[in-house]
Amino acid sequence: MKLWQKIFLYTMMLVMLAVGVTSILVLKNSFQLSMEQKRQSAYLEHEFQLSDFKSYLLSERLRQNALVLEQGQVTAMIASSFQEENITGGIAFFNNRRQLVYEKNCYQRMSEESRQRVEELLELVADTGESYLLHQEEELYILSKESLETNTFYYLTITDMSEVYSIHRDMLQNVRTVCLVCAVAISVILLVVVKLLLRPLSRINQGTRAIAQGDYHKRVPQKGRDELSELAFNMNRMAYAVEQNIRALEDVAEDRKKFIDNLSHEMKTPLTSILGFADLLQIQGKLSEEQRMEYAGIIKDEAGRMRTLSGKLMEMITVGEANIEWTKEDVRQVFHEMGLALTVVAESHSMRFSMECEKGQLWMDRELIRSLVYNLTDNAIKASKEGDPVAIHGWFEEDSFFFTVTDRGIGIPKEEIEKITQAFYMVDKVRSRASGGAGLGLALCVEIARIHRGNLSIESELGVGTVVTVRMKGGGVHEEAV
Repeated sequence: MKLWQKIFLYTMMLVMLAVGVTSILVLKNSFQLSMEQKRQSAYLEHEFQLSDFKSYLLSERLRQNALVLEQGQVTAMIASSFQEENITGGIAFFNNRRQLVYEKNCYQRMSEESRQRVEELLELVADTGESYLLHQEEELYILSKESLETNTFYYLTITDMSEVYSIHRDMLQNVRTVCLVCAVAISVILLVVVKLLLRPLSRINQGTRAIAQGDYHKRVPQKGRDELSELAFNMNRMAYAVEQNIRALEDVAEDRKKFIDNLSHEMKTPLTSILGFADLLQIQGKLSEEQRMEYAGIIKDEAGRMRTLSGKLMEMITVGEANIEWTKEDVRQVFHEMGLALTVVAESHSMRFSMECEKGQLWMDRELIRSLVYNLTDNAIKASKEGDPVAIHGWFEEDSFFFTVTDRGIGIPKEEIEKITQAFYMVDKVRSRASGGAGLGLALCVEIARIHRGNLSIESELGVGTVVTVRMKGGGVHEEAV
């Protein structure tokens, strides 16, 4: 069963239950009120008839100039008086021995059960002397004990209550008809209202189905400020997040494919050279010492390239998974130690090297920072000529530490700057391979900077040189990091 059907059925049941209960209570109260009014009216009529008869007795006694009337006279007057009156119900008189002395329209048509009830009522009134009302089916019995001219009589009146019951049945039938009509009208209105209210949910369902089937560009329409609009907004946010994650996964998959392709290509070239020259050494029996040294040198260079490539690759793979050892270091001291080693490397290439760094402390992984600085400096040296300067400058600014590696080398084309941080990407592949490069250094540097809550930016111009700027906050796991 669908949601709109459940809402419709449950709401309809509640509405009909409320209408039914309300109608029943109203009818019940109305019926009880009518019955109470009819009882009062019957009792008043009972008392009025009796009072009127007593007045008739008094006038007859005065007319006969007697002190009291005999019982026989009273009985005869009862018959003559009530016989002439237009009584809608039935009446009956009983003497002090509870024998019927007069009846009209009632006693003779009573059932045995009703007569038995009247006999019981006579005994009860005789014992207590009080008037009693008995409701039997659709008739109301009123019995009272009266003293008429020193004689005891029992006066019974029977009032027909069928009119009240008939009115009640008619009202009940009318209520049923009205409830049926209201139920139809309410069901139509409720069906329209439920459909209108749940229309946004239907659109959300369609949008969700489309997203689940892979259409991540699909968005659910948003209208209003109710819960369904909030649900649509959250669905759109989820679809956007899924779309972004899918794109990221696709980019990762594409990067991995390129990475593997480049790795295969980079490994294939030195392996081909090594195997080729090794075959020459093995096949050719007579080689001059000069040729042998040349072939061995090529094999050594290519093997060195492979070692460099595998080392860089392993370092890049493990840097993100390594157990980072955060320590609070004196930046100037760390850079001074690296500067001593880098000065020797620069001088071996006949270059001028300089390093300046402000004093301060920084949370870092010492070995990763050394790898970062060595890789950037190595790239600067490879891009420079003999006699060119290579400089490192570090300083603190607010909550971050900055350092730059500057060279006056060949520079990088502007269209290549965004690509050079990709693994295996080399602007000048011939020059890079000749200098032992593998295209992994900058990719490794970017990863190290990211681990230190930082980033790496490159500014370069062909023929002028390159400036690499690194910004770090010193490790995200330490609140007190500078």
